[in-house]
Amino acid sequence: MTLLQSIKPFWPILLTFVLPRAIGYARAFRVAYRTRPQPRPLPAKARVSVSLLIGAICLFIVAAGSTLGTARVNIFLLTNSRLASSTDVLFNRLATMRQGQALTGLDEQLRERLTSNTMRKLYLRFGPTTIVDCPFCIPSDPSTYLLYHFPRNVVQPHLLNVGILGLATSATVSGIDASTWRFYTLVGALLIAAFDAWYTSTYDPVIDANMPSPAGLFWVLAVLRPLTLCGYDAVVAFVIYASATNRFLLFSGPARDPKIVQQQITDQINKSGMAMSTAATKMRATNLARNAVVRNTDLRQSEDQYWQRIAEHEGPQDLRSGVFEDEEVQAALARAYGSGSVQVDKIRKEADAFVRGVTQSLETPVQHAPSQ
Repeated sequence: MTLLQSIKPFWPILLTFVLPRAIGYARAFRVAYRTRPQPRPLPAKARVSVSLLIGAICLFIVAAGSTLGTARVNIFLLTNSRLASSTDVLFNRLATMRQGQALTGLDEQLRERLTSNTMRKLYLRFGPTTIVDCPFCIPSDPSTYLLYHFPRNVVQPHLLNVGILGLATSATVSGIDASTWRFYTLVGALLIAAFDAWYTSTYDPVIDANMPSPAGLFWVLAVLRPLTLCGYDAVVAFVIYASATNRFLLFSGPARDPKIVQQQITDQINKSGMAMSTAATKMRATNLARNAVVRNTDLRQSEDQYWQRIAEHEGPQDLRSGVFEDEEVQAALARAYGSGSVQVDKIRKEADAFVRGVTQSLETPVQHAPSQ
């Protein structure tokens, strides 16, 4: 049985429901693509937000790399030793890998503490700093090590990330485009922090004492934690950039606070007022230039001769007839009117009426004041 024969019973469903919907979605996508808002340059305040997030990304990448490049590495992985290896064998191997074949001060402190499998498992879970520096920790109570380990290794990086995100999505610092994502961004960062806190507090890996080179949870999380924050900040930076520049309709921004919307409306009104004032100034300058041409006989004759030559060269046809048939003009008008079809005659009439209204005063002859 061929594939066409196997799906033959489903043809009525496909042709009745699926195909019309697919065609409708394709047409809707085509109209949405043609009427999409034009991309705009990244606003200055949104650029500040993206720059802050890029700085945070670089910071977390450096933090992830520094974990692997310091001397506080997993000594079991470094020496390829088992968890049940004797203390002397373990640290003799470690000494051969140190500079000058001598143990460091931290190595000597670890040698005094890593004398049992329980302490070695705590070492793999919480790292060397917690094992050496904790003044109140008890080997029989792992929660004491967790209390010392938790603020510096879990809370501190997430608190720093939340602070950077709060600054990057502040309306005062980063503008309205970034502030629309403030709630969702901070909630996502807090969820990541909550998951990290839960995982660090509850997960206690089972390690076979005879397994060579056991990987420590401390070093795994020390690398994954900043890389996760780095990836999250990269996503937030992309979303802010996309919504601020109108690059993607998917990231048009969530519902905004009424105060923010009111502030944005006020800013748009101010910008529109400045644009209208500039346009009015240019119109007045054009009117003055036109009056100067009309008053001067030589300039008026030169202008008339120019348009006569244009008319002789182009012929009697309408010079504007080919403008509206241009593909780019059609697409621009479609975006402006929100549909795929353009009524050229209606637009031409509206344009002619607008031009007549604007240039009506230019047709009035200039009245010279009588000389005294």
